[in-house]
Amino acid sequence: MSIDVSIIMPVRNAAQWLNETFESLMKQIIENINIELSIYNDGSSDETLNIIEQWRKQLELKYKLIVHGYENEEARGVGYGKNRAVQYSSGRFLCFQDADDLMCPNRIHRQYHVAINEKDDAILIGSKYERIPEGSTDRYTQWANNLTEEQLYTQIYLAHGPTLIMPTWFCSRSWFDRLGGFDEIAKGHCEDLTFFFKHLRNGGRLYRVNEILLYYRYHSEATTFSVHEDVIWSVRIQEIQLNIINNLEKLTIWNAGKQGRKFYRSLNDINKHKVICFCDMDPKKISKGFYTDELSQDKRRIPVIHFTQAIPPIIICVKLGLTNNDFETNLSSMNLREGIDYWLFS
Repeated sequence: MSIDVSIIMPVRNAAQWLNETFESLMKQIIENINIELSIYNDGSSDETLNIIEQWRKQLELKYKLIVHGYENEEARGVGYGKNRAVQYSSGRFLCFQDADDLMCPNRIHRQYHVAINEKDDAILIGSKYERIPEGSTDRYTQWANNLTEEQLYTQIYLAHGPTLIMPTWFCSRSWFDRLGGFDEIAKGHCEDLTFFFKHLRNGGRLYRVNEILLYYRYHSEATTFSVHEDVIWSVRIQEIQLNIINNLEKLTIWNAGKQGRKFYRSLNDINKHKVICFCDMDPKKISKGFYTDELSQDKRRIPVIHFTQAIPPIIICVKLGLTNNDFETNLSSMNLREGIDYWLFS
């Protein structure tokens, strides 16, 4: 029997979540879809493996179950665990599932039928989601669930991470293999973001099913919190330079404050010299007149101007939703085109 979909689930010390997660998997609608569940245990020291074994018979009524890994050892990383779970699986498509999240009953059915109707395999399919506990990270959730089709591509440099959140990803095995899988760095690496950028650099497309197909759990032990923001910043800076700034002759940075200056200092020397000015709406920042690059040999002075005088292209280093909508109103008044005249980096 050929397998249509492999659920890819790396686990590490997930005992407190697995019963709920497996309950959600047992509720999946799988009519005419052959599915396997590939679990890779990345050195768990709690009751993770025992709980998997307690569920084995029930899970095998619905799925082909594959369990690999090891216990009581140092973790080799989320990327490693995902890659091994993929390696031991055989499905045509891969459905990524975190051990602490809950699938809605129609998740696999909806994403599978999108995938099989695509003209090629170079597509990453996600979905909308709900946070549990309810109300967690409201601003992030509203952002991710309400991006337009165009913004899935234009807002990829924001600190939020991939515009399709990783726990909802569904893709073809053939495309995953061509991209080489996830980075395998043990701790503190944003393997989902680097894979996402690699997907786009290689011409991959994005598609979001505009239905809630996942309950995405927020808790203090999530692996997200093991990734330092400086690591994510470095990956984002590298990507926006590669895709956007390297191709520009000049640019304006919107934000003469801390984030704008940090962005400028993070650029390579060639791209620093493309910055013609900073712009802002704060009179105090504008009144200073210049930002001095103290690290440059010539102590370069870069003008600080009012945002209404800004000349595109503009890299915007202002956080969204934090200024009583003042920033958004100001940006809208300039009639600029996102992805052409400006890009968000905040």
